[in-house]
Amino acid sequence: MSGPSVPLMVFWQSFGEALSLCGQLGLDPARLVDIFADTSGGPNVLKGRGPMIVAALQGKDTGPITSDVDLMRKDLRTMIAEAASRGMTLPVAASALQCFDEAAKDGFNASDAVALPVRWLQRARKK
Repeated sequence: MSGPSVPLMVFWQSFGEALSLCGQLGLDPARLVDIFADTSGGPNVLKGRGPMIVAALQGKDTGPITSDVDLMRKDLRTMIAEAASRGMTLPVAASALQCFDEAAKDGFNASDAVALPVRWLQRARKK
């Protein structure tokens, strides 16, 4: 499996999970896709935050924190709880929460999310 295809596969699964949370809203599917396409949460995150990720990977200052790990953990817990209240599961969100919880335990809780790729590279190098 090639490396670049993995994020795409994760995107499709997480997109499906996000759509499942919106399914009961009764919105037109085309409108839902438009809404998600206009958010920064999709692949567009690399367009806007790519330079910050590169800076973090290079050990440089990434600027002010705009989306910290603890905030993302809160959002993931909220999504998982909402899904559970509807009798659904979100396996990618649950797995992401586990990873973010581990990052928080490693001291990344107040870090900007752009530090997470750095953490994963550090972990891989230690093995």
